[in-house]
Amino acid sequence: MIGVNSTRIACLDTGTGAPLLLIHGLGGSHDDWRLQLRDFAARHRVIVPDLRGFGASERREPFTIQQHARDMIGLLSALAIERAHVIGLSMGGAIAIELALRAPAIVASLVLVNTAPGFTLTNWQRRRMAWLRVLIALALGVGGVARIFGKGVFPARNQSRLRKRSIRRASQTSRWVYLATLRALTRWNAESRLAAIRAPTLVLGAEHDYTSSAEKKRWVARIPHARFLMIPGSRHLTELDSPERFNREVLGFLNSLQR
Repeated sequence: MIGVNSTRIACLDTGTGAPLLLIHGLGGSHDDWRLQLRDFAARHRVIVPDLRGFGASERREPFTIQQHARDMIGLLSALAIERAHVIGLSMGGAIAIELALRAPAIVASLVLVNTAPGFTLTNWQRRRMAWLRVLIALALGVGGVARIFGKGVFPARNQSRLRKRSIRRASQTSRWVYLATLRALTRWNAESRLAAIRAPTLVLGAEHDYTSSAEKKRWVARIPHARFLMIPGSRHLTELDSPERFNREVLGFLNSLQR
């Protein structure tokens, strides 16, 4: 546990080399990155926290995107890391964007995975998704959310172990923390600030993610040094359903920055 901004953050710190910060999504934990650790730690010092309220970290409000970004800044400072590559998945991508805007000097590069620069409820699809999650969480808990949405995220028969592990992990998440974080996420939007991002950026989008490649390309074009790559056959948790391709693309991107 590391003390950050009056809370305690659980964090895995492994490997050597240029620091690489991995930020999980809503309802997740450091376990989301288990299939990346060996490959990434062979070349980088890998920092894998549980966000406040999730995993083994302390449950202390607020659970806003802005606060999570401040926590990541504080965590890197506590670890004496002046500059790091940052990977964010889903909600973790929102946190990574906020981090890059708030503290550009410490972000060497960004990898944004199946995310968006804003989660405000601007259309009926987003409103439906948010309200479904709220209602299911209230009725069945966060494990119930994972059970119902997990069928779409891991639909194949050979993905049953991934699905069961995702449900088991989500079941350990506080319903209160999940709902408070979801509420804060749907009030966050950085679309108007994308042009201020200066870090080289790779945006990875699954072929079958919740938002289309066309939508992602639209906002990626507003980031000065960004490119988009679609991962065929993948769904929302690309790091788990396509780990070899994911690891290869991320490491290739990071290696290209050193040339």
